[in-house]
Amino acid sequence: MKYTPLDIQRREFEKAFRGIEESEVRTFLHEVAAEWEELLAENQKLKEEILDSRERLRQYQDQDRIFRETLLQAQRTREDVLDGANREKELIIREAQFKAEEVLRDAQQHVVELEVQIRNLKMERTRFVRELESLMERTRRHVQEEAPDIYLAPPPTLNLEGLDLTSLDEPPIPPIRRPKASS
Repeated sequence: MKYTPLDIQRREFEKAFRGIEESEVRTFLHEVAAEWEELLAENQKLKEEILDSRERLRQYQDQDRIFRETLLQAQRTREDVLDGANREKELIIREAQFKAEEVLRDAQQHVVELEVQIRNLKMERTRFVRELESLMERTRRHVQEEAPDIYLAPPPTLNLEGLDLTSLDEPPIPPIRRPKASS
């Protein structure tokens, strides 16, 4: 700025013949200097406010930048957590499917083993029934030969040759009836 309020107040003018009233000029210069001083003070105050506002704006911009970076990092973290959770979920599902298939294979193997055992037991039962029939027939013949007078003919036995012994729902073997001893 070219003139300060003090420059305005101290300004001297040359005296001229028929010049203007010096006291009026001095009063005017004092008024102009006072207004100039107010304007300079207001200008300085506004400059300080602008600087203060710029500093606050810079701080707000820094905070905004930090908030944006934090939000971006939170979004990345959220995506990473979701991706990790999805990978973990897929892994757990695959493991569960593998274990389920393994349990199913074990159960099927157990069913096959049980079917084999059942078939073997049926065959053993059939063999046992045939051996028992054979034993009963030999015993009957022996008793018939040794004591024909006390032997009564037994009721006919179950013929196993025509029966389907592969099913589980076979009728039970009728109980053996013993001949009543004569008294």
